[in-house]
Amino acid sequence: MTWPDTPLGGRLGDGRFAIATDRPESVDALRQTVSTRAAEGHALYPQGGGTALDYGGVPRLPGVAIDTRALNRVIDYPDADMTITVEAGIALASLRAVLAAKNQRLQIDAPDPDRATLGGVFATNTRGPRSFGLGRPRDQIIGVSFVTSDGNLVKGGGRVVKNVAGYDFPRLLTGSMGTLGIITQLTLKVRPLPEASELVWVPFTSLDSAATALDRLNTSATRPVAVELLNRPGARLIGETLGLPVEDWTIVVGFEDNAASVAWQVDRVMIELGRTNIVIREGAAAEPLWAALTAFQAAALGPIGFTANVRPSSVPAFVKEVDPALWAIQAHAGSGIVRGHSLAAPDLDALSRDVDHLRGRAVRGDGNLILVRCPTEAKERLRVWGEPRPDWALAQAIKKTLDPRGLLNPGRFVGTI
Repeated sequence: MTWPDTPLGGRLGDGRFAIATDRPESVDALRQTVSTRAAEGHALYPQGGGTALDYGGVPRLPGVAIDTRALNRVIDYPDADMTITVEAGIALASLRAVLAAKNQRLQIDAPDPDRATLGGVFATNTRGPRSFGLGRPRDQIIGVSFVTSDGNLVKGGGRVVKNVAGYDFPRLLTGSMGTLGIITQLTLKVRPLPEASELVWVPFTSLDSAATALDRLNTSATRPVAVELLNRPGARLIGETLGLPVEDWTIVVGFEDNAASVAWQVDRVMIELGRTNIVIREGAAAEPLWAALTAFQAAALGPIGFTANVRPSSVPAFVKEVDPALWAIQAHAGSGIVRGHSLAAPDLDALSRDVDHLRGRAVRGDGNLILVRCPTEAKERLRVWGEPRPDWALAQAIKKTLDPRGLLNPGRFVGTI
């Protein structure tokens, strides 16, 4: 079987085209589609809103795209229990609207919420600035259903938050890149919308002074939901169009709670940081800045984008190694996650040397560095999933158990899974 040379059947990413795109409108139809296509020998590429088609490795086998966006129904919403069960093809923005009608929210940020599907958010383990205080996607999920490559429907977890019996499929599927099964349904924890939301924008003229401020935040009496560190290009990308001041470094601190608590925390953090050049955005005025902080990870400024994970205490030392002439940086400083986008289109060899250098720094601190965007022809050489880890063998064993023929999203995950 050969790769199609036209996009008539749909796109798979990295210049690969699908033989066809199937759009099942029910779980039973999805099971039948998967069974039929697998029997024909086709690889299966799950897709939602198409926001991460080029993420990960290069598709390895010709196959069909499985568009899940018709699976977008709310199955059960007992709002008093603060849980909701929905089909995985629902767009994040649509889910937010359903929850907002009951003054509730899902504690997950993702770029392009009008396009991003809930299944895609969990399959790619997408997280935003609020994850520092509100938790990761895997912290919000309590139940999942998915279809395996032989068309079987598997369920794990349940609506009861304390259900811990059996395999932990909800967390196993989170971040699996669709290589273990096609997520059809999720049961999630939800929480009340906060009464107040404020962001504190604090510019600094040196990294040393910003690092000192981060140390103070570590011992702060406040409880921020986000602590972000931006270099000058990152601050310009996020804040310049919003009229915010830009220096060499910027810290952004976010608070969400009842109004009295947020007001006290903002006053307190201003005292603790001892700064007078602070800009505060609150309520509706804060929303564009929250959105810009979340959207940064999806920016396409140049040919390469990376995400590194380091110890939170090592973030200043790590970003000190990053050349601001080459990279725009946003660090979730409280969590130790550093995101970088190359600027314009400089020499790819120079960027490659930078990637190797920064990855070495991350690995020496027991972290890693992956590439969230990379030219297709350079993906193997630059190792988009970072330095190989011992647990990759475990991932391959799980893959072999749940997808023995290797039909689900082949080539996209670690070790070309």
